[in-house]
Amino acid sequence: MTYSTRINQGLIPVCSRRSTRYDIAKAKLKKVKQWKSENGQLKCISDTQMIEGFSERIAHRLFNSILDGPTDRSELSHKIKGQILHPHLSDSVRQECSQVLAVYVAVNSVCWTLIDKGNYEVLEWKYHSIDYPEGKKMQITDILNIAWKVTQQLPTADICVMKAEPTTLRAAGSDPNNPKVLAVNLQKSQMVAMIVSLINAKSNNINTSLNPDENASKLVKDFNHKVYFLRPALPYRLYGTLVGNEKVSTDQTVEMLLQEINEKTSNNSKVYISPPIKHMFRSQNDLKKDMLGHCLLLGLTFMDLCIYKNQDSINKLVKRND
Repeated sequence: MTYSTRINQGLIPVCSRRSTRYDIAKAKLKKVKQWKSENGQLKCISDTQMIEGFSERIAHRLFNSILDGPTDRSELSHKIKGQILHPHLSDSVRQECSQVLAVYVAVNSVCWTLIDKGNYEVLEWKYHSIDYPEGKKMQITDILNIAWKVTQQLPTADICVMKAEPTTLRAAGSDPNNPKVLAVNLQKSQMVAMIVSLINAKSNNINTSLNPDENASKLVKDFNHKVYFLRPALPYRLYGTLVGNEKVSTDQTVEMLLQEINEKTSNNSKVYISPPIKHMFRSQNDLKKDMLGHCLLLGLTFMDLCIYKNQDSINKLVKRND
């Protein structure tokens, strides 16, 4: 069966009620249906260029999801209300990954947790303090230098997960336009954006020796998101560290988790953390423990919900959602 034939056959379920199981937006799906009703089946892949709003990048993403086969991404989102992860994690990427890196960015620190998928084991769990220059207004280049130093220390992984950051710089509470808080939020947003960009640039092997046109063409065809963003409330809800709308310290929750971990499980139902890494956590002060805890719970939530699709974890969130 030729590539074009497989794509054409794949477009049949894409244009049906099962379209949510493929990587295509509803607006683009309407354009495909309209074009097919007026022109019939696609005769070759290049025909997609005649569909309004269909770029090469969108077509490439859709075709890959057709060739990979339909996913069950709607199943989890139907059980747990709202968007869980962005961008969409395809089944092929999920199955092929061997290590996952969770990165938790706070105002004064960055933590990361490297997790092995095969054994569900924490391989690395680190706290990195951010030292800002005293008495100096931070410039964009200063933030870039910090982001660069952080990303140089991050271990290599197939997938990186971070918490989805708010899209507004306004503060919560009674004074949402507090200038100091807005400045801190802006600085943190810039830091996160730079770290994400540097991770993606490194993983996509962007070649600065190429001329701009060649590089742009290569990226449109081959760019793959390395960083995924998990809904921030999910770890707190799953592990009970959210009281009302307020987050509470994670160190007690993590300590209870560490006490339960004694050996590796054959079915990856529980994470394994070695005694030396446990000791590292327990030797930190309360602030560092809290930041490390947030990072660990972020990584474990992603593994349970998105990688292993642990039914117990899903059911726990569904019950708390009711």
